[in-house]
Amino acid sequence: MTQLTQTKLASPVYRRPLLPRARRTVNRTLLTFALILVGLAFLLPFYWMVVSSLRPLSEWYARPIPLILQNPTLSNYVQLFQRADFGRGALNTVFLCILTVTTQVFFCSLAGYTFAKLNFKGREGLFVFILATMMIPSGVGMIPNFIIMSRLHWIDTYLPLVVPGIANAFGIFWMRQYCQSVPEELLDAARIDGCGEFGIFWRVVLPVIQPALASLAIFIFLSTWNDFLGPLVFLRSPDNFTIQLWLSVVSRQANIFQPHLVMAGSVLSSIPILIMFATLQRYFMAGLTAGSLK
Repeated sequence: MTQLTQTKLASPVYRRPLLPRARRTVNRTLLTFALILVGLAFLLPFYWMVVSSLRPLSEWYARPIPLILQNPTLSNYVQLFQRADFGRGALNTVFLCILTVTTQVFFCSLAGYTFAKLNFKGREGLFVFILATMMIPSGVGMIPNFIIMSRLHWIDTYLPLVVPGIANAFGIFWMRQYCQSVPEELLDAARIDGCGEFGIFWRVVLPVIQPALASLAIFIFLSTWNDFLGPLVFLRSPDNFTIQLWLSVVSRQANIFQPHLVMAGSVLSSIPILIMFATLQRYFMAGLTAGSLK
């Protein structure tokens, strides 16, 4: 018995074969390569836009159009800044974005706090009804919305682009889900101190839900800055055009093909989006991962 035990102890230790490890390495390499290809595919349109904005108009008529820039020039941007209507369109878009982001973030967070923390009759049914409106395509209500805005004499103003979406379903849902994570003890302590419901929302809840506010602000800013259909339907005067609407008009202005100006304007219109995302990236990621951490 002792000899048998010593024989077992002296036997070599079993080691796993190297095949599974090599297979995992190959799979990881293939996955990394596939992700690099997907990333390049997503970056290719942006690369093409930047290169085309630096390409002189004469090269647009060359066939095939070279993928690598040969004669870079900044004349397209110079021509763009010389046009007063481009600067006006950019300022109009900035003003519209500030107004939309401010109003929607405030009212959506207020409604989200109401649905999350206040008890009133019909709360759940009303919230389900609000969520049901998200299933209706936005184009379905465009004609009725236009009729209402024309009767209110709001056509060719920014009110049709701001007022209907002040308290939208997505924003209310987003803020409600985040407000539910605010501890009830914190709100009860504020009530004991004599703070009203709006005071609790303004002084206690808003500082806690800053990541969700930043995330919602980014979503609203992106949708407003890139919106084309809304300004196309409700705006008439060129002085009120947004930058996206201006780019579509200048591309066919006076029946002259001007792709170099369109590409230069597209690059400039992408810069505020990158700046805002880089500034609020920390809050944005915190807002996205809050649901999985709480």
